[in-house]
Amino acid sequence: MQILITIAVLAVVIGVVFLVGSRQRGAGTSTSDGRARPSAAPARRRPVKKKASSFQQAPAWLRRLPILLLIGAVVALGVALAQFRVSRTAKPPTVVLVLDVSLSMNATDVTPNRLAAAQQAAETLVAQLPGSFYVGLVTFADKATVLVQPTVDHTKVGVALNHPQQGHGTVIGDGLSTTLDAIQQEWNARGTSAAVAVLLSDGRDTGSQVAPLDAAARAASIGVPVYTVVLGKTTGPGAADAGLLSQIASATGAQTSTAASAGALTTIYQDLGAQLSTQLQISSSAQLFVIIAVVLAMGAAVIVIVLSQRRPY
Repeated sequence: MQILITIAVLAVVIGVVFLVGSRQRGAGTSTSDGRARPSAAPARRRPVKKKASSFQQAPAWLRRLPILLLIGAVVALGVALAQFRVSRTAKPPTVVLVLDVSLSMNATDVTPNRLAAAQQAAETLVAQLPGSFYVGLVTFADKATVLVQPTVDHTKVGVALNHPQQGHGTVIGDGLSTTLDAIQQEWNARGTSAAVAVLLSDGRDTGSQVAPLDAAARAASIGVPVYTVVLGKTTGPGAADAGLLSQIASATGAQTSTAASAGALTTIYQDLGAQLSTQLQISSSAQLFVIIAVVLAMGAAVIVIVLSQRRPY
């Protein structure tokens, strides 16, 4: 990027040099016939006619165009520099996977079983995220555990996904509360940045110390969207609490999804990975504005060169 900005500055300078040079040439004078005068010239001389330069002969709008182009180039370069500074100082976002590892996740209605399908889908999501993203992993069953504090080493998440500690119970509220603690701890360490949580569960809350909707309200208050995924059955005995997960997502400004198969779950996580990569990516349009500055400056230089080569009629 520094090289592109340097090129843009040079292009602006070149445009200014050509413009100034052309105007200086237009200010010069010469005799109408260009021949030398005799040494014994009469005392009274005829007024010397100034020959209009080719630049001066151009239409007024065409003479002003290079100036306007250079002004546009300078403005574009200023915007590019501002965008570049923003992209250099912005902090990478954080994505935390929140995974239900209760014993009900061993059910085989989703092949090979719910937990294995969730692990594979989670790895798919992580693979979609840029390497600069901080990614963490929180699991919950009878208690919530931070397996991986947000890190740019995404392989740690993959390794931890293979060895979760399962248990009885489904403390959805505590799982989300623990996730928010991990995010805020990360913010305390490296500064506040964009953050989201992706929570998957196949059951109902079994008595969290922090009520799920209270945790959702906290997430909303600190600006952390919680995307929820319902896995397995949504009706009948042992079904997931789809209504609760939908409320959590809605309260935090996110969406909820439902998956009844491993393929559907992988697709959901793949789409989420692509969506989060786009939404959270630290974008900078600096390169675009640098290119615009170069094009405008060189355009001004080309116009001046062409006008300078024109001959009077």
